[in-house]
Amino acid sequence: MIEKGTNGAATSSDFTLSTGTLAVGDVIVIGTSDMQTTTENNGATFFEKSFTFNGDDALVVKYGGTTTDIFGTPGSDPGSSWSGSGVSTANQNISLKSGITSGDTDGWTDPSERFENTADGSTLTGFGIAPTAANTPGITLGAVSGNTSEDGTQATFTVVLNTQPTTDVVLNVTSGDTGEVTVDLATLTFTNANWDTPQTVTATGIDDAIQDGSIDVTITISVDDGLSDDAYDAVDDVTTTVTNEDNELTDLVINEVLADPDATTGDANGDGTVSTQDDEFVELYNTTGSALDISGYKLSDDASERHVFPNGTVIPANGSIVVFGGGIVSDFTSVGGLVQVSSTEALGLNNGGDTITILDASDVLVVTESYGAAGNDQSIARSPDFTGSFVDHSTILTNPVDFSPGKDNTDNLPFIKTWTGTTDNIWTTTTNWLESDVPGASDNAIVRAGATNYPRASAAAVTVASLIIESGATLVTTNTFSGNVTYKRNLENGSQWYLMSSPVVGEMYDDAWNTANSIDNGQGNNRGVSWYDNSSSDGTTGHWRYLQATNSGTFNVGQGYSIRLSTSGDVSFVGSGIYTSDQTFALTQGANNFNLIGNPFTGFITLGTFEATNGSVIEDEYYFWTGSAYVTRNNNNDSAFEIAPGQGFFVEATSANNVTFQVSDVSHGSETFNTKTSNIRPEIHLSVIEGAKTIPVRILYTEGTTRGFDTGYDGKLFSGASSDFMAYSDLVESNGIKYQTQVLPNQDHENMVIPVGLIAEAGKEITFTAEALNIPNGLQVYLEDRVTGAITRLDEANSEYKVTLSENLDGVGRFYLHTKSSAVLSTDDLALQGVQIFASTHRTLEVTGVNSTKASLKLYNLLGKQVMQTSFSSTGKSTLNVPNLSTGVYIVQLSTDKG
Repeated sequence: MIEKGTNGAATSSDFTLSTGTLAVGDVIVIGTSDMQTTTENNGATFFEKSFTFNGDDALVVKYGGTTTDIFGTPGSDPGSSWSGSGVSTANQNISLKSGITSGDTDGWTDPSERFENTADGSTLTGFGIAPTAANTPGITLGAVSGNTSEDGTQATFTVVLNTQPTTDVVLNVTSGDTGEVTVDLATLTFTNANWDTPQTVTATGIDDAIQDGSIDVTITISVDDGLSDDAYDAVDDVTTTVTNEDNELTDLVINEVLADPDATTGDANGDGTVSTQDDEFVELYNTTGSALDISGYKLSDDASERHVFPNGTVIPANGSIVVFGGGIVSDFTSVGGLVQVSSTEALGLNNGGDTITILDASDVLVVTESYGAAGNDQSIARSPDFTGSFVDHSTILTNPVDFSPGKDNTDNLPFIKTWTGTTDNIWTTTTNWLESDVPGASDNAIVRAGATNYPRASAAAVTVASLIIESGATLVTTNTFSGNVTYKRNLENGSQWYLMSSPVVGEMYDDAWNTANSIDNGQGNNRGVSWYDNSSSDGTTGHWRYLQATNSGTFNVGQGYSIRLSTSGDVSFVGSGIYTSDQTFALTQGANNFNLIGNPFTGFITLGTFEATNGSVIEDEYYFWTGSAYVTRNNNNDSAFEIAPGQGFFVEATSANNVTFQVSDVSHGSETFNTKTSNIRPEIHLSVIEGAKTIPVRILYTEGTTRGFDTGYDGKLFSGASSDFMAYSDLVESNGIKYQTQVLPNQDHENMVIPVGLIAEAGKEITFTAEALNIPNGLQVYLEDRVTGAITRLDEANSEYKVTLSENLDGVGRFYLHTKSSAVLSTDDLALQGVQIFASTHRTLEVTGVNSTKASLKLYNLLGKQVMQTSFSSTGKSTLNVPNLSTGVYIVQLSTDKG
């Protein structure tokens, strides 16, 4: 169609062609009858039309409704003509300049830009001859019919030559990314007969199984010089672009991104502080119908890797996880679901555009998303969720907020129903849940650490699809609780053993569990999961039995296990429910009677209540592992001690009966894994350190106790496993037994000297430190070394005593703990304090605490008759042979160079 406008008027249809074909290089002439013969002689098509055309008129050429060329400027009146640089449309014939082969859709006011004057007197025999450039060898591509798609949708475009070749022309057709788009023809061949017949190329979208958005792919058409007419050898490659639309909703979807938190209102992580760094976030959503383990996945942007998802990162079915630039997770009270903070302490997202990439633990691409501008003080969010395009969040009509981390972009409800405990600890109280959204039977829920209150679900049965209890959080219930439950416990140190039990029903340990939790590998096929067998001991592993590679088993309720990770992180126990009634564990007796048991509940239990329930079947000591040694606790000293969810510990059986864990004893308690108690009792906590090993020795002062053994107070050293380094105390009134915890009367402190025993190898450096709690005013704590003569005060800040052993030690006699009010002590003051003499066997005496080269010992019967005399040299401990004496009471006289 040709439209004409006169004197600045709008253009309107003046001539229309409804049928016909115009090949590349062909010419159509529209004019009066006197032009027909010349036109047709030149091989062009002629259409007769009588029309009036003034020098100031404008023309518009349209094809299929689309403007392809403009003559002049529609809507503008130049006066009598369009003119410039000597070229004018008034009383003048003009022709298109050589080399111009494309239309001008912008229009012009100066015709000399595209046209030149025809010389006066010209015969005008050129009607129907194409411009010179149109006869130059070249390739013309038709428009692409549309986009391809990863579901296999196709698109087409045409290819044709510009001029007739003498011999064949072979064109190569290549896709710039065959992982996104392929073409059906690798080559096209044009002859001198079909050169002007367009050939069709079909492009097909390829499914790459990656959510990467729409991808533009370049298709290149190039001349195969060796197989083509020489005239086409110099023709440049031509290209077109095919857009392949993504059809993936991958397992993991990047659903919301905040690159530009508002400096005033941008507290996206809800910690009460606006930070343009900490409040940046990326939200990921699990689109699958099952939990998705993304441990070890990596989040990066164009600049660098920003976050590595730690061990135990599992997104529940149809749940989300949000990664923030910084902050403390327990403060993120307004954020739904799983939350983590960038492992590099920043996300660094570019406001002007960036590419976010997720790689799995093997560095295989999982999902990538590129965004343009995202700098409008708000997040960009998919609308609708998961499948829609990214838009500024405030433009989502149903939820026009600036951001919604962990929540649906369209209704602001959490993907994972999130407990806040704002009001009380009742499960069904709506205001205890983020956005007052109480989970139903088909919902995923989470209880995060740091809540104001932790939930109790005992009034009625509860059903959820799944529940995550994060490390530090608890759940108490005595009613039916249905749904899959994940209990997490953070272990701060990798390559360290922890005693644990499973607080969920039916969790298994196998290779898959080991991998998911980064369980350490030991020697050979040993894995970092073990259990204690008191029936027998072998020379390699003692009483410990290790999980072997490829083997599996189920965590037994109430049984303790030793767990070791290869690196710090969470251990996750995933089961079909939790224990909501009393649970029992069968004790055994064997080569020894120690049993490793554990709290099977998702809340705390107290040592005192457990002792009241089970005291008739176990000894009164409870042994808790600190990471390098055992702390001994008992009911009289530690009745309020809280045993954490999943905490393992040793007891010693007095009979082969069951211990019972009472659900009525479960509480939310306080939060410290391994040990937790508080009191105002006077205590001395002595720490003996060798390398990375720290051995605690507890001295407690309690009214009503004695200097000797007090049942239910003094706690023996754990003897269920051997060690080449151990520290302990001997009773002030010794019975020859090693004690981790010794309880003394809370009086006469200065006259009680406490022997400190040590098992250690020669050449080791040993460090002693102490913490004094609530001891009477004026008392100071000293450590005496009777070999070196050193006396060191230990209760001052940063004080310590270090010594390198010149010989192996195994027993007491060298180190002593004193509580004195004197500011200055000497070895003369303490020379014979703490000396102990006792019969170790019927024929030997043990003498400890003597450091002398001139010591002697005499033994008298009750009639005063001397029955033995011996001299000896001692550096702390000596064993003296005794003659064969009748059974009875004897008096010992000890003499040294100090008295």
